[in-house]
Amino acid sequence: MADYKTLKKAGELMQQCMKCGNCQAVCPLYMETMHEGAVARGKIRLAVDVLEGRLQPTHGLLDKFALCLTCKACEANCPCGVHCVDIILAARAQMAETVGLPMIKQSIFKGLKLRRMFNFGLKTGALFQGVALKRRSEGKGRTMRVSVMGMDVRRVIPDLATTPARDMFEEYNPAHSGKGKMRAAFFTGCVNNFIYTDTCKAIVEVLRANDVDVIIPKAQHCCGAPVFINGERNIGREMARHNIDVFTAADQKYNLDHIFMACGTCVCSFAEHYPHLLENDPEYQRKAQVLAKKTIDANPLVIKAGGLEKPMGTIERSVTYHDSCHLARGMKVTAEPRQILRSIPGVKFYEMTNPARCCGGAGSFSLTHYDLSKQVTAKKAADISQTGAQTATTGCPGCRMTIEDGLAQANLAVDTVHPIKLLYESYKLSGVIRD
Repeated sequence: MADYKTLKKAGELMQQCMKCGNCQAVCPLYMETMHEGAVARGKIRLAVDVLEGRLQPTHGLLDKFALCLTCKACEANCPCGVHCVDIILAARAQMAETVGLPMIKQSIFKGLKLRRMFNFGLKTGALFQGVALKRRSEGKGRTMRVSVMGMDVRRVIPDLATTPARDMFEEYNPAHSGKGKMRAAFFTGCVNNFIYTDTCKAIVEVLRANDVDVIIPKAQHCCGAPVFINGERNIGREMARHNIDVFTAADQKYNLDHIFMACGTCVCSFAEHYPHLLENDPEYQRKAQVLAKKTIDANPLVIKAGGLEKPMGTIERSVTYHDSCHLARGMKVTAEPRQILRSIPGVKFYEMTNPARCCGGAGSFSLTHYDLSKQVTAKKAADISQTGAQTATTGCPGCRMTIEDGLAQANLAVDTVHPIKLLYESYKLSGVIRD
């Protein structure tokens, strides 16, 4: 039997599960499949069997552990406080190390770690996206002309930005007043940088209007979550070390008060995953822990900077908010986005019936399991629709992209933005920000 060091570390967590099945009541995938293997209890049983030698690692078994959104709803509803997702991620890593990831994932992840090639590829893709993608006649976004690398031709895809967000700014962007009271570095992530540049511009300008010097390190890369969440921890560690080097250097140069993100998954990567990924590398773990203490989501940072104390213009719009799983259950950021939305004059806020239910995206899950993901997303679209809101907001660009697809599939004309984008629009109407 192989040495399952990763699963051995999770062994104590497995023993805490009392097999009560409370996770069934909240698991989005179980609600769609009604299959025990889709729920945390079932996966923990499989992990125990692997650890104790009753099951041997196979690609088929790896596929069963891949059937998880890592939304943490099971953890939030567990009476024993079991960290179910940690067990599932440990099992994925062990399976990947033992039998290897599928060839297509290996190829994608090896390419993803090459920062310059990744950036060049997406910039080039933005210029030629009309070749592979066709515009929808009935609304925003594009669809594939033919399936490429498993991308479903039904999926609605937002436009790639012709100018990425990091190219829109200098490294050092001083406060508008010239008297910065705080210095914060922006980890833009991939989706905001290459697609939702409106989010990046809004956050940077709102912070600068509130006397924050914003630093945007040019050499930053993907946080690596799509890689290590799928079990490829070695490449994930390489990407983590790169970002740690980049932001440690920025901290030394600018004496940062904060490192902020506009993506729940990126926040979790810096605040939680990096120190654990690098636990066997004392030097980098120490650096990761220093950065983790400075890591914050953009919503609470804007409030901390006094962003709700500025004059605001009136925006007559009905709005709802979707809680990103990693931002809400991972980082406990739920009140701040709502506080921002409710502070804007004219905005009417309507809560969804289940705002924290996963949108079904979960990064690459929606690529590899599109039909199942789409079923989960359809429920989110319906929940948005019943609020009657004109605009759906969320603090996660991955969720935004998934929700846009769900709304398009349901033929619902609802806009999507980050909450701070509405604050930015309000600032412009009041004259606090002048483009």
